[in-house]
This record gives sequence, structure tokens and C-alpha cells, in this order.
Amino acid sequence: MINRRITLGLGLLGALGSLAIFTNLFDPFAAAKSFVIAVTSAGLFGYGLIELIRKWKLDNSRVRKYFVIGLVGFIGLLLVRTFTTSDINGALFGVVGRHSGFVSYLAYALIFILAVNFIQIQYSYLLLRSLLIAGLIGSLYSLLEYFGAEPWKMSKVYEGTSGLFGNPNFSGAFLALTVVGSIWVLLHQSSNFDKVLAVLVAPLGLFGVYTSKALQGVISILIGISVIILIKLFIKNRNLGFAGITGIAVAGMLGVLGSLQMGPLSPLLYKTSVSERGDMWRTAIAMIKDQPLWGVGIERYGVYFRQYRDLKQSLRAGPDVFSDNAHNVVLHLMTTGGITLGLIYVLINVAVFAVAIKGLINSKGLQRDYLGLMLALWLPIQAQNSISVDNPGVFVWSWILGGAIVALATQNQEPPKANEKQAKKMTKNVVSEVHPLSSVLALVCLIAMVSVTVKPLIAQKSFAFAFYLGVDPSIPVSLTNKEAALIKAEKQDPGNITWPRYSANSLFIDKAWKESIAAANRAVSKDSDDWVSWWFMASAYEQSGDRIAAIPARLKTVELDPFNTSVLLELAKNYRASGDAMNFEKTKSAILKINPTGADAQAVNGL
Repeated sequence: MINRRITLGLGLLGALGSLAIFTNLFDPFAAAKSFVIAVTSAGLFGYGLIELIRKWKLDNSRVRKYFVIGLVGFIGLLLVRTFTTSDINGALFGVVGRHSGFVSYLAYALIFILAVNFIQIQYSYLLLRSLLIAGLIGSLYSLLEYFGAEPWKMSKVYEGTSGLFGNPNFSGAFLALTVVGSIWVLLHQSSNFDKVLAVLVAPLGLFGVYTSKALQGVISILIGISVIILIKLFIKNRNLGFAGITGIAVAGMLGVLGSLQMGPLSPLLYKTSVSERGDMWRTAIAMIKDQPLWGVGIERYGVYFRQYRDLKQSLRAGPDVFSDNAHNVVLHLMTTGGITLGLIYVLINVAVFAVAIKGLINSKGLQRDYLGLMLALWLPIQAQNSISVDNPGVFVWSWILGGAIVALATQNQEPPKANEKQAKKMTKNVVSEVHPLSSVLALVCLIAMVSVTVKPLIAQKSFAFAFYLGVDPSIPVSLTNKEAALIKAEKQDPGNITWPRYSANSLFIDKAWKESIAAANRAVSKDSDDWVSWWFMASAYEQSGDRIAAIPARLKTVELDPFNTSVLLELAKNYRASGDAMNFEKTKSAILKINPTGADAQAVNGL
């Protein structure tokens, strides 16, 4: 009974975590998804906690115990690094728009542990069905967006459809999983309900991937289908399987070379985003070299990006382009939490893959079929994670599927005639193994997680209102009211150092220079390395005409971003306005040394 309930709960968690949006939040996508994932995982964990303790005592599988121990070690180290990061709030909840902090990873660990211990072969269809239903909803929304009929109109930031993810890459990656799942259903014995779902989801999901214009989605589909084909080839004949591996390896190598602008596939596969990834990875490596054991701090990659990036990045992409994530999960963890943290994550994932391969070799029938499905869905996410961020809506499935792989691979044998009808019949005949206190523990854990995560969510709602509050120059009180609303929103989540920065941003847009400077001061008083807030402060002074007062803040932007010629140009203008000829010439020389032929060099020569 409890195994089925937990499996169903994990499926619903994945579906809701992928689709959730709260339209009245400052970050309606990642914040909503991470909140749903965190709260639901806590409730499920509380519900299964008593049974987990019992299973731990009786379970004779060392493999499952090793995974649990590895997860506990990973979370323990992450927790220590979280509370030793200068911005504890940011380390706990993650960057606004990413939400990849400790709370999210704790939820992922709980999900993995639940999946490892409760998912069984006869209930695996519940995970697949949840994914397909979520895929149907997500693909229909992308279809509506493509035709301009979506119920929630978003500002058009990207070229492709973003669906319920706010980013075409994430939407394409998720819908790719649903396409792979649909194809598996159509190739294997499944219930009529699942086949109908698959018939609907496969074309709609493919169209959603196409309209997202996300190459990552296409690659994910190819990886997933390749795994399904390889497993079928090995079942039929081992030599055919090895031939398939060779062919896929050659195609994969050509694909990698093409994405790197080499070989015959480069016109199809190369995008400028590949070069951008290289910039981010080199910056991450520079941080790792400087802080190998402890990292720069959980979720502090974006704060220090400008200090660690190289001249090549600044010249190629422009001095004002930056990133708040390494766009590679392993590199990001190593960068922010140290090499050990990243290595534990790598070992967990390598172990999942090894267990999957061993399980496929030793299993048969439905156990092998579902194990192959889980691997076909899990591997594309790992490929996605190597070039992208750990977006909650997609990343949550990595942990559900990874845990499912370990669970299925370590089950002793396949139950006879294990299918959906048999599972329902078995459920009726099984005496409930749910402890009377399970529901109470579920409620306690759920309330505890809500109490931790709801406060930032409330602040998001308040800040969304204040940030976009209009200001009428003819009505001075409107600016006073907006500033008061922003400060009130900041106070609802005082530990979040980014809110004053966004206040400065909003007020800067309104050309409220004095108020923008005040907000920037509030931000840098909490985080002296906040380059963006120093920039708003300096720029607000300059826009107000007080270039001399801007010099200290502008010097700070130069200190935190030494290759940025645009801030050096403003500093040169400030020195010229103050009559400081010596420092003007020094700043001019610095610009010419960085990029002697750039637009900023031409501008400083004309001063």
C-alpha cells in the first residue's frame, strides 16, 4: 500500500513540479516549481519516514544503503558550506530565477531516498503516466503559445516557445522526455489509457520541441530513443547491440564536433551559445583553481563571475555580458561548494549509471523494460545538465528517475504477471502497512517546509507589485509611494540581499536617481561584492550630473570587474569632470590596453 502511494506521490510531485507557475510572483517559474517540489517532498518523506526506518533495519541491499549514505554525505557537506557562505539566505534558497540552493537540493535528496526505497516494478507505470499527463498539459500550453492563445501572456524574451518554463531550453528539454516516454509506450505492452496518452503526447511534444527551437530538446530525444533501440538490439543479439553502440558513438562524436564548429554537422549544430558555455566553464575553472576545497560560496558564482572571467570572454561577448550559473551542474557545484561536493555528486550519478547497466544485464521481462525506460529518460537529463542549469522543473526528474533506477535494478526478482491490473488486485489484497502516525508526520514535515519556504514566496509577490508600480512625474507622491512599497517588500524578506538591488534597478528605470542611490546603498551594505548595486549607485550619480560623487562607487565597479571597458570609460569621464588629469590618463591607458580598437577606446580618445 505505502509503496504504491509513495510512487504515485513522486509521480505527482514530478508533474506538478514541472508545470507549476505562480503568475503573481517576481519569478513565476523557478520559484513556484521549487516551492512545490520542496513542500511536496517534505510531506512525502514524513509520510514514509516510519517505513523508511523499518526498511533500513530489514533491507539487506548494501547498494541501496550506500546510495542513502552518499546522499546524506552530499547534503551534510552542502549544509556546512551553506552556513559558511557570506550570503546564507542566497545559499539556502538560491539565486532569484534559479532557486538552486540548499533547500532545493535537500528536496532532491529526499526524493531520491524515497524513490530508492519505495518504487517497485508493478507501480512504475505511475511515474510514466504522471510524466505523460504533465507532457500533455505542457505541450498543449506550448501549442497555445505558438498560436498566441495562451491564457497568460508573457513578455517575449526568447525566440522559441517557453511554455510553462519561461525558457525555451527548459521547455524543450522537458517535452523531449515526454516524447521519449511516449515512444517507449508505443513500443512496449502498456495499458490502453497509456497508449492513448502516448498517441496524443508524441506529436504534441515533438511540435513543442520544434517550436521551442531548442537544440537541447532534439538531442535529448535522440539520446533517449538511442537507449531504447540499443536495449532492443542487445535483447535480440549481442553483436547487434555492440554494432549499435559503435554507430551511435560515431554519430555522437560527429555531433560533438559539429557543436564545436568542426566537421560536416557544424552548420546544423553549432550555435553561439556553445562559445558562451565555454566562457562560463573557463570562469568556473578559474574559481575552482583559486578556491578548490571550499569554493566561492553556494550560489555565489554570479557575484564573482566578473572578477574571475578572462579577457577572451570580455572581448568576445562584450564587457557587460555575464552569467549567474556555470551552466554545468558538476562545475557549478565544484565552483560554489568545492571539489569534494562536486565529486560526491559525480560519484552518485556514475553509480546510478553502473547500477542501471548491471541491472539491464541481469534482469528480464517487465523489470528490464522499465529499467530501460528509466535509463532512457535519465540519460538525456544528464546530457542537459552538462551544458545547462539545474532548472527545478526538469532537474526534479533526474532525482526521481535516478532513484527509480536503483530501486528497480536492486529488486530481487520480477513479480509474476506484474502489470497495471495485477498491481491493483495486489493492492486490494495487501494489508495496509501505513503506520497510524504516518499522516501526522507528513503534516508536520509539510508545515515545517512551508514555514521555511513561504516567507521568500510572500516577499516575491510583494516585490513583483512594487517593482512594476508606475511612477507619474507630475505626481511626486507616486514616487514616494513606490519607494515605500519597495522598502516594505524588502523587509518581508530581510535576509535576501538581492531585493535592495532590484529596488535600485526599478528606481533607476524611473530615473529616480536619489532613491536609486539609497536602494543601492542598502544593497552594498549587505553585500560589498554586489557589482550590480555598485553600478546602479555610480550610474545614478552620473545620470544626476554629480560625476565627482560617483567616483568611489565607480572605482568599486572597476575593482570587481577589471576587464569591463564600459565602466572604465565612465570612470575616465568622472576623472575628466573632476579635473584629475593624472587618473584620467591612467584610466585611458587601461582601456586602450584591454581593447585598443573597441568602441570604448574610440570614445575615450575623443574625450
